[in-house]
Order: sequence, then C-alpha cells, then structure tokens
Amino acid sequence: MQPNRGITELLMCLERILENAFPGESGAARLQQVALFTLIYLLQRHGKPATASQLAEMSGQATANMGKHLKKLMDLDLIERTAIRNKQGRGHAYELTVRKNGKTKPLTKAIDKGTRSRK
Repeated sequence: MQPNRGITELLMCLERILENAFPGESGAARLQQVALFTLIYLLQRHGKPATASQLAEMSGQATANMGKHLKKLMDLDLIERTAIRNKQGRGHAYELTVRKNGKTKPLTKAIDKGTRSRK
C-alpha cells in the first residue's frame, strides 16, 4: 500500500522545519515550538481565537507552562497577542495570532502546502 502523497509531503515539510527552525534550541524544544506555532496558525486559519488557556486545555499542560512556551515564540517575533474579552464577556484574555513577516512565511507556507490534499 502506497502512503498518501499529502501526508508524505507534510512529513517532509515538518522534517525541514524541525531541522531549520529555532536554531540553538534542543530537539524537544523545537518540536514543542513547532507544534504550538502550527496549532495557533491552524486555529487562526479556521477563524477560532487561540488563547493560552485554550492551548493549555488542548495540550493538557498547565497555563503557566504554556506562557513560557508562548513567550519564546513572542520573543522570536513569530506570534503576537491582542487583548480580547474572555468567554464570559467580562474580564480579559489574549488572542494569539501568527505574525506576517519574513520569519513566519516559510513556516506558514510549509504548513499550507502540507495541509492541502492531493490525489
């Protein structure tokens, strides 16, 4: 049985991203950062707001730990946060979005290429 071409291309893109993204970080840190970046980007593309508490809930991590990972992505100028109302409509939360710049373009392009289904 031949592997799905779309999955094969996604795997190749992810391998290239992991080899080249976030220089100076350990392999585990790169994997976490790529996964978090990808999740934020895909939520954004589907019109769903990404917040630290939502990402923590989805990943099973504590919100405090999520903050550390998000700070790394913000320090690298890959994501930004914007104040929004929380789910209850009172209080604040921060929506996380992928920035559009030269650093994010190769990452988002690879994700987009990998998510397109080809037959």
